[in-house]
Amino acid sequence: MDARREHVRRLLQVDAYITDIHEQNPLPAQIIDISRMGVAFVSNQPLPANEQFILNFSFPGSPLRNEITLTVLHSAAIGTQGRYRNGARFITISEECAERIFDYVTTAPA
Repeated sequence: MDARREHVRRLLQVDAYITDIHEQNPLPAQIIDISRMGVAFVSNQPLPANEQFILNFSFPGSPLRNEITLTVLHSAAIGTQGRYRNGARFITISEECAERIFDYVTTAPA
């Protein structure tokens, strides 16, 4: 089985931001899908592969902020508006955040 598709993904459209590992230089992003092990998001600039970043976001309707350390696997231009689709794997994630993601991806949309 293709390791990229080993875990169930679910579409998710929420605003987020990415920072470097020192939590500096915030970059706006929009999450487009998420799984227990990774995330796809769109940004206004490409991100270097194999670099670590911190992702911050909230699920729709939730005031809880999720903070996850991740490694960017790929970043590619999409469309003509200077946007980039990024794929990343989670590296460090709290147990509570992992549970929220699991609940989100295994619960049918309303």
